[in-house]
Amino acid sequence: MYDIRQFKPTLYVLVLMGFIGYAMAAESIGFFVFPVGLVLLNGWLMKTGRFAPLPRWLSNLATILCLLWAGSQVVGTRQTAILVIGQFLVFLQLVKLYEQRANRDFAQLLVLSLLLMVASSINTASLLFGIILITYLFLSLYCCLLFHLKVETEHARSAMALPDSVRTELTLRQDQRNLTRSMRRLTGLVSSASVVMAVIVFLFFPRGMGQGILGPMQLAPGQALTGFNDQMSFQRIAAITQSTEQVAWVTLKKDGELIEGTMPLLLRGTTFDIYNGNDEEAQWQWSRSRISSMSDMAEGIASGTSWRSPTYGAGLNVWEQSICLKPTGTPALFAMAGAYSVSSNSELAIRQSVSDEILQLAEPVNSQITYTVLSRGVLDPSNTRTPSQAWTLWREMRDRLAQESGIEPRPDFGNRGRGRFRRRSLIDPAVAAYALLPDITNGLAAKRDQSAEVTDLDLQIAAAIEKHLQTQFTYSLDLTDSKRLAGQDPMAWFLSDQGRRGHCEYFAGAMTLLCQSLGMQARVVAGFKCDEYNPLLGQYIVRQSHAHAWVEVLTNRGWVTFDPTSGRTAPQPSAIASVWQKLKYAFNYLEFGWQQNVVAYDNDNRENLVANLNQHLTNTAIQGSGAAKSVQEWLQFGGLFIISSQLLSAFMGLILIVLIVAVAWFLLEKWRLRRRAVRIGLDNLPANDQLKLARQLGFYDDLMQLLERHQIVRQKHLTPMEFSESLAYLPNETFRTIRRLTGIFYHIRYGRRELTGPRQRLLGNVIQKLQQDMSALAGGQSAG
Repeated sequence: MYDIRQFKPTLYVLVLMGFIGYAMAAESIGFFVFPVGLVLLNGWLMKTGRFAPLPRWLSNLATILCLLWAGSQVVGTRQTAILVIGQFLVFLQLVKLYEQRANRDFAQLLVLSLLLMVASSINTASLLFGIILITYLFLSLYCCLLFHLKVETEHARSAMALPDSVRTELTLRQDQRNLTRSMRRLTGLVSSASVVMAVIVFLFFPRGMGQGILGPMQLAPGQALTGFNDQMSFQRIAAITQSTEQVAWVTLKKDGELIEGTMPLLLRGTTFDIYNGNDEEAQWQWSRSRISSMSDMAEGIASGTSWRSPTYGAGLNVWEQSICLKPTGTPALFAMAGAYSVSSNSELAIRQSVSDEILQLAEPVNSQITYTVLSRGVLDPSNTRTPSQAWTLWREMRDRLAQESGIEPRPDFGNRGRGRFRRRSLIDPAVAAYALLPDITNGLAAKRDQSAEVTDLDLQIAAAIEKHLQTQFTYSLDLTDSKRLAGQDPMAWFLSDQGRRGHCEYFAGAMTLLCQSLGMQARVVAGFKCDEYNPLLGQYIVRQSHAHAWVEVLTNRGWVTFDPTSGRTAPQPSAIASVWQKLKYAFNYLEFGWQQNVVAYDNDNRENLVANLNQHLTNTAIQGSGAAKSVQEWLQFGGLFIISSQLLSAFMGLILIVLIVAVAWFLLEKWRLRRRAVRIGLDNLPANDQLKLARQLGFYDDLMQLLERHQIVRQKHLTPMEFSESLAYLPNETFRTIRRLTGIFYHIRYGRRELTGPRQRLLGNVIQKLQQDMSALAGGQSAG
């Protein structure tokens, strides 16, 4: 009886795939290297015979310690609970690997590995993980079947008390061949049925936000973007730049013409214009002024499939952005500057701040959404519009749109918080003194009237500050030594001789404070600066690593964008893409299709799918009916209806005759095969085996009939081989031919060999040659 040697290697591969999937979901290289190394060490110990199971008390103690550690992680940190559960499952599998003694441990490993993949799938929906998950499911099915066969084989061996010495090599090889074939067929059958059922469930029971059967089971994603809320402290945006996770795909057009990655894409998420300084409640943090808060937004102007800002005005350029945004856990709706129109197939409650034109949703984005934004590309086409004038224009445009549409005007938010709008940032005196240095602005700062909101010098001053920061400061994410300066203003430290390096928040925050200290209106903008373009998709690929902060300054040309950060300029696209870049583009293309068609599949997609199928079936039926009707009308034209009827009748009669002949030929062939099976001694086999062997052994039946025509008949008590040996009186060549044909008969009849079509034709030619030789021999004997 065969030992199931494939089980353990398959189990080890399955456990390794589970660890790889969890490492991808947790984005942790440590949970890939450490578990995989221990699994490989365990496999080496097993192979070399040096493995000794852990004592029960030690494995139980390790399990309890892992459980306590997981509990402390959930309580003491902000880490996602499902990831902590996954870590506990990883440690538990490692304990079971080094504890394995019997089939119970193998079964527990299988269950724990499956639970780990479930936990991983809840935390990520990437294409690469999806490929690993699908492969894992097929392999787990194969492993479960092997485990069941292993358990049953061991039970059978125990019941039969069969010693190892009884098992022969021939029996083992036969069991191996049959096992491999049976396992492939069984795995393929179960896998096919599972795939069909999975596709049916996926198509007709889609995921949805609270919709459908599987909707309530979904878990809301954690906040994926940490720098896009009402406050920004240092290191927030730097935290998300450490991840390469994709956030969005953007198709960009300018006046209807596709932009193919020839420019960096700036997507605004939120703005900050108040620096809290040494405020005890929000120390060293940026926040949005009251006029830009949610209560003062122009909310509810329109919600649904299409939305337009009440302050919109068509500019010279129209930038169209088709954005597919993954769940972010924030209400931020990313778009280029000057957004005035948003459209989407799903219901989106749009809110827009009047002062900075930031777009937000009423609820955080917890599911993938697709929307199209039209922007002017600049915040304000007017030359001298101030924030207070923006409120006036908003009320005028709101009243005009309400009058045109016949809808009652919304409440006036413009009088709320007006007194708080003039709240200023708490600027360190060292920062204000730095702004007045002559070499910073080439002496323009001293000439500016600080009591004026906007002057003709503001654009030149802002450009000079931007150039100074870009050339005299260094971009860096390593600010570990800045912790020594606890209690000091980070902006003052950045501009001091000890600093002069930092990430984008420092550059943007410093420029904003330098401008504000001179009486200028400036603000920090947090969003994405993307320069990654996929030509296969025709889209920009936005990742968390593209998170960025820049500055907008109010000048006599309106709000103008400045990016003072050094070392963050977009690279020029290469004319020739490398092989690695092409593979990367292809994977991004597949990732986009996966996210659009699989991850984001919901009830709306299901209804569209059903509607499209219904439409195609209806169109096919209509086209078929129209084609048949046109053919009939053409045949009827000119008295051809009778001819067409006769032709159709003759055609139907011909089809009926062919059908009858085919059935008769099938029955005749089956009868002939059964007669052949009786003639060559196959009548004691099952019916299916008789027909199969009769087709293969047709050459031997022809041989027997050939010999009978020459009065050579096999007696029933003789086996085929004994009968062939009794023909030694025939000529030597004829005798050897009959012996070879008999040997082939034995290989097919008892050795389960199969003849191919060419081999059957070759044997037919041999029998024809044998008939010629025997006819010549019979003719010679008659003449003699």
